[in-house]
Amino acid sequence: MSTEIIRGTMGSTVNLNSPIVKFSLMTDLETNKVNGTVQVTLGNPGDKPYSGNVTGTLYPTGFGKFDKVISIHGYLPSNNPITPIEFGFNANMALESDGQGVGGFNFKGGHYEELPITYKSMEL
Repeated sequence: MSTEIIRGTMGSTVNLNSPIVKFSLMTDLETNKVNGTVQVTLGNPGDKPYSGNVTGTLYPTGFGKFDKVISIHGYLPSNNPITPIEFGFNANMALESDGQGVGGFNFKGGHYEELPITYKSMEL
């Protein structure tokens, strides 16, 4: 079994008021299944980030500048312990082989597109 770990950030880390998704994903390169965690900050650096587990699929492209496309989804729990709500999360990422990419995500009624991605991958 061949496994790849992909860790990175979606969003502008220069602008602290922009939404940011930090992700750590483990991909099974034989089945193209993805499992991992995300941490979402919605533009206020003082707010506690939303964290949770995600699953999805990796699609090797074989064309153009994008090496692979990843689609992930899951439910992230509320930061408020009094209201145990879970919010739906989904994201799509187009990754280049040089550690860069572009993506977008939906969370808490917000839709964010054309976000820069930086990542590192390691095959196990």
